[in-house]
Amino acid sequence: MSKEIFISHAVKDKALADAFVDLMVTAMGISADDIFCSSLEGMGIPSGANFVDHIKAAIQSPKAVVALITPNYLASQFCLCELGATWAMSHNLFPLLVKPLTFEDVKGVLTGAQLTEINSATRLSELRDQLNSTLGLTGKNTARWESKRDVFLKGLPKILKKLPSHQQVSAATHAKVVSDLGDARQYIADQEADLEEKKDLITKLEKAKDKNEVAAIKRAYAGEADQLDQLETDLGLQLENLPKHVSYVVCKEIGLQQRVKIDNFKDADLAEGLERAAGQQLIEIDDSGFCTLNSSHPLVKKMFKPLRVLKKFIDTASSETHEDFETEHETTLSLGNSDYWAIRLDNRLHRMSF
Repeated sequence: MSKEIFISHAVKDKALADAFVDLMVTAMGISADDIFCSSLEGMGIPSGANFVDHIKAAIQSPKAVVALITPNYLASQFCLCELGATWAMSHNLFPLLVKPLTFEDVKGVLTGAQLTEINSATRLSELRDQLNSTLGLTGKNTARWESKRDVFLKGLPKILKKLPSHQQVSAATHAKVVSDLGDARQYIADQEADLEEKKDLITKLEKAKDKNEVAAIKRAYAGEADQLDQLETDLGLQLENLPKHVSYVVCKEIGLQQRVKIDNFKDADLAEGLERAAGQQLIEIDDSGFCTLNSSHPLVKKMFKPLRVLKKFIDTASSETHEDFETEHETTLSLGNSDYWAIRLDNRLHRMSF
C-alpha cells in the first residue's frame, strides 16, 4: 500500500536522502510513517519482501513523489523507471536538483518539470509550501522551519562531498537508459489498460444471471490459448463421464468421420466394451456390427454441446493459435486427429487402437 510521500533516490545517495527526510519530519511535521524511502530503516522494504514488487506497490498512489536528482540518480536505470512511473501515473512530482548538476544536464530527462535547487533557501521554502498544500498540512511554524532548513543547508556541502561518485556513462548506455524509460512507460500504460479491462470484466460478471452467462463472459475476455484450454477441459469432463469405449466411438464417428465395427477376433476387449455400452443404451449396434452413438442418451447429449463449441472454435481460431499448438504439442490442432483426442481430450484413448 502506498504511503503519502515516495522518496525517489539512488541507493548511493542514502546519506542525502536521510538528511532530507529528517528535514521533512523535524521541520515540516510530516510523520515518518507517511514517508517511503527504500534505503532508510523503518521506511523502506520490510524484511523478506521482494524489492521490486514492494517498490512497484509503493509507487502506485502516493500524494507526492520527491526525487533527489543527482549524478547517481541519472546513472540509475531503476531511478529513471521510478521517474517514468511517476509521469505515467500522473503523480505530483517534486524534483530536487542537486549540484554539481545544472538545469542543462537534466533538460532531456525532466523536460517541462519545475525543478527546485536543493541548495537554495528560497526554493526549499517554496517546496515546503507546495508539499503542505498537496498533503493538506498547515505549516504554520515558520520560525522552526527556517531554523531547521538553515541547519540542513549548512551541512549539505559536507553530505554531498561524501556521496559516492558516479561513473561517466557512454552515449550507448545513456541511449539504453532512455529506451528503458520508454519501455517502462509503455509497460505501465499496458498495465493500466489491462486493469481497466479487468474492471470491465468484473462489472459484467457481477451482472451475469447464471453460470452459462458467466462462462461466456470469461471466454470473451480470455485469449485464444486460454479459451482453447477451457473448451478442451469442458469437453474432456463430459468424455470422462462416458465409458472409454464410448469416448472412442465419439472420436471415430464425429472426429475422424469413421464408423466403428465390432470385431471379436481383432480386439476382443473393444468388442466386449462396445457390447456393454450398447446394453447401457449409450450406443446402438446394427446387424452388421457397426456402432452408432445414441444421441438421445442424457450423457451423450451433454457431451454434444461442448463438442460443438470446441469444433467451432478450432475452425475459426487464428493461424497463430494453430502454429503455437503444433509447436508445443508436436501434433495438429484438429478433431480429425486421433492424437489430439488422446493428448488433450481423453488420455484413456492412448491405450486404444486406431
